[in-house]
Amino acid sequence: MPRRRPHRSRREPSRQAWRSSDVITAIEPVTVTISHRLGRDEAKRRIEHGLDAIRHEVARYVKSLDYHWEDYRLDFQASVLMQTITGRIEVYDEFVRVELGLPRLLHLVAKTIAGRIEHRGADLLEGPKER
Repeated sequence: MPRRRPHRSRREPSRQAWRSSDVITAIEPVTVTISHRLGRDEAKRRIEHGLDAIRHEVARYVKSLDYHWEDYRLDFQASVLMQTITGRIEVYDEFVRVELGLPRLLHLVAKTIAGRIEHRGADLLEGPKER
């Protein structure tokens, strides 16, 4: 008697689809640009000041958060839900650029993460504040 092949639904990917080169390659980083009118030094100062508050807010989700400044660029790495997030914040005269390298699992919620970064960044950088 001939052996029948199991029926595969049209939506079920074949094994070869998972071996495709586009699945193996890295996903592009998530980039958020936030405009400001503060100048470079004041924007950097506010970000530095805001990092303490942000660190406290995310403490229950983030196992570790390491970062260091090099001039107007902040490089960081965080461990979240057993996943590693890397990123960079670059401060310019009229905008701040945030770039995140997310693992595939967290890339599923990239729009939500980008929206929160944009909202939180705008709060930090809006208008002049008292010192």
